[in-house]
Amino acid sequence: MSSATTKVTSDHFYKFFLCPHWIWYDLYEDQQKHKHVPAIMKLLLESRVRDSENLFAHKQFEKIPEQLSQDLDEAFAVTLEFMKQGKNIYRPILMHEHWVGTPDFLEARPVSELKSSGQKGIKSTLGDWYYVAYDIRNDPEMKDEYKFPLVFASLILENIQGVRPNEAYILNAEGEPRSFLIEDYVQDFNWTLEGIEKILNGEKPAPFLKSGCKRTPWYSICIADTQGCNDVSLIYRLSQSDQKRLYELGIKTVAQFAETDFNRLQETLRDWPVDKLLRFHNQAQSLKENKMIVLSKTSLPEVENEVYFDIESDPTQSIDYLMGLLIKNGSETPKYKYFLAHDKLEESKIWGEFLKFVEDLDENTAIYHYGYYEKHVLNRLFRKYGGPRELIEKFNDHAFDLHRTVTDSVILPLYFYSLKDVAGYIGFKWTSEDAGGAESVVWYDEWLKTKDEKLLKKLIQYNEDDVRATYALKEWLTTLKPHKVRIKESLNEPDK
Repeated sequence: MSSATTKVTSDHFYKFFLCPHWIWYDLYEDQQKHKHVPAIMKLLLESRVRDSENLFAHKQFEKIPEQLSQDLDEAFAVTLEFMKQGKNIYRPILMHEHWVGTPDFLEARPVSELKSSGQKGIKSTLGDWYYVAYDIRNDPEMKDEYKFPLVFASLILENIQGVRPNEAYILNAEGEPRSFLIEDYVQDFNWTLEGIEKILNGEKPAPFLKSGCKRTPWYSICIADTQGCNDVSLIYRLSQSDQKRLYELGIKTVAQFAETDFNRLQETLRDWPVDKLLRFHNQAQSLKENKMIVLSKTSLPEVENEVYFDIESDPTQSIDYLMGLLIKNGSETPKYKYFLAHDKLEESKIWGEFLKFVEDLDENTAIYHYGYYEKHVLNRLFRKYGGPRELIEKFNDHAFDLHRTVTDSVILPLYFYSLKDVAGYIGFKWTSEDAGGAESVVWYDEWLKTKDEKLLKKLIQYNEDDVRATYALKEWLTTLKPHKVRIKESLNEPDK
């Protein structure tokens, strides 16, 4: 273990995977430059849920008093006492030397279950039980930034109880547990811990920009630092390991990468797929010259009717509260329609209204959305409330993801390819300058409390702007003609 005296916390692992500079800026940057983040938005950005205690209502547990959060030693002493009694614990504090783990929940399990799994000589210092750690995240994906804080907590547990848990658990907003094996991540954990401790000891990370940076309160500084040195990480979807590899070749800037002969790159980076390397090279040239590169002619259906679709959700409360549709029938002017849930109880109501809308759709219709999220939500609502399977199949058969179309068809001089980025590039403007998915959740939450119609109007307008941006993007895509077809790339999930 490092000799560092600065405490390493669970939050450090989360922040490291989103943006290592987050840790650096928290320690060394002018705190007046720290963007204020409302409590609800903080929950959103960290994929947390409200009232998470309710997800454990079916288990008996003890709760660490919130007033102890400022006294780690006292909170750990209380946690340890509960552990010695074999109690389940909500919001525990785990400590070992300079490590401080803060999982959402600890569950006591019988040691016999480890013995039955084939492990021999297992003995917990606590008695006939040992503990496993849980966290709650509203994201459907099991991302590293969610797993590593739990690996950290599990290794602290090993030092406390003498037994390393086999697994840790991530609960979604519905309370459904998803597990992963701790052993699969121990090697990478040690590398991550080393990187975190270097930052805590004063070593500033290399410039790097990725979508996770958008979720930090330091994004404006992070992007300015990366732009200032024209770092190669400005290339869309270039990973930190890719950056390190290029640094080793002496390629540190976008310009250097763009100017390097492609054949030389291909010869040097033999293990990189050709389509990946070509995409990065094209992206670097697009950024360097501030010009788009059209790869192929857009192939979209020729139909009589079109629907543009977007959903607004509050994952901190597991509610999908607004379904917006821009409907274009033939040559008529597109018209906006929406289904709004005035509270959680009305979610099933708008689901039924949406299914009726899909049922009434003409077969000569294309449904456009941007990214994977809309399909994910519809599948979730179908599992939750049911409905005719054929209507979900009808939606899927008529749906087209314009994010896929964009990434297949064009290279843009952008760092990210979210709807706001791409539609903004072609000149579309949102009504509210502060409009965004997270802001919409804040407006909805305030509207539920105050019933201020201005807030309701603002969030509905934001949703309408989103579907109109999707329409504008589709119309723009149909005008593109390729200069030279270089690559046809498969889709990864978009920035969201």
